[in-house]
Amino acid sequence: MKTILLHLLLWPTTVVCGFTSDNSRSSSDLARQTSSGTTTSASDALALMSEAKALRQQASMLQEQLNREKEERIRKEREKVDNLIDLLLFHGTNSDSNTSEESKQQLLHTEEQVAQLLISKRLSYDMVNQCFDRIVELANRPQSIDSCSPLLSLLLDAACQVDCIERKENPNKRWNGRVERDLRKKLFALGYGIRIEDVQKKDAIRSITGERDYF
Repeated sequence: MKTILLHLLLWPTTVVCGFTSDNSRSSSDLARQTSSGTTTSASDALALMSEAKALRQQASMLQEQLNREKEERIRKEREKVDNLIDLLLFHGTNSDSNTSEESKQQLLHTEEQVAQLLISKRLSYDMVNQCFDRIVELANRPQSIDSCSPLLSLLLDAACQVDCIERKENPNKRWNGRVERDLRKKLFALGYGIRIEDVQKKDAIRSITGERDYF
């Protein structure tokens, strides 16, 4: 009987101690899990930051490469057009930078020679237009109908000769017969500070969007 009473008196203490021990273990496990989760989240964040930095560096290197390729492409295109201008308009080149404008003009082909080259080299409007733009760019002064570079004047006069040839009699089938007219119109617009390509681009956009000017 005394043994039974002793067990009954000790039972709550044993149970409480057991619960307390279990709760302590659960809290410890939870703390370890929370600490582990925090460490993992911090590691993941650092990994993402490192990856983002590497991607930005790759993007920057790629952009620099694209810029270099673009500059090289532009340089080659300009060199190609410069060579075409030399072929069309000059019968010789003078590398002396001190050569006077009068001396440079003496190296020019005649209008008839340029016209023959426009035909024999089978140049199109786009090619002649590129020469036009490059001459304007190199002129370093505003160009207009009343005041334009001698090179532009020679190119347009020669183009006029080729325009006057009947299309069926012109061996150059790339020639549309309106080169001089279109380039004169472009030169006229330049005299007023207008780039006709910009106007045409804007008109093309308006034809799609239906946008109108309101005055």
